[in-house]
Amino acid sequence: METAMTRILIADDHPLFRAALTQALRELVPGASLVEAGSLDAVHAWLEANPDTDLCLLDLHMPGSHGLAGLTAVRCRHPAVAVAMVSANDDPEVMARAIEFGAQAFIPKSAAPEDIRAALNAVFACQTWLPAP
Repeated sequence: METAMTRILIADDHPLFRAALTQALRELVPGASLVEAGSLDAVHAWLEANPDTDLCLLDLHMPGSHGLAGLTAVRCRHPAVAVAMVSANDDPEVMARAIEFGAQAFIPKSAAPEDIRAALNAVFACQTWLPAP
């Protein structure tokens, strides 16, 4: 995977989870530019200033985002940015709806590093990804 210019926005309202995901992504996507946001407003501000962002890892529930409404807002305002939902919610119906609403992947917060890698590889290959049932 070419990562020298890959820009990833990690959007979650829990600083500890953002830090853990940032650390995991440093290993999974070496050389990527990683940025963190703690609210949907911060996501929009970053994406408006940096429209060449490749991927937004978006928490399902964070300030300014009510369920899939946050995903819908990001897809409408920033259609060129791939979005992978990240959530502790692993309900298959919620995951399927996220894909229907425009997410390229749904990554449970309990996902193993190899699943996160598989999800990222799928997204960067313009494919959708859901965890195995």
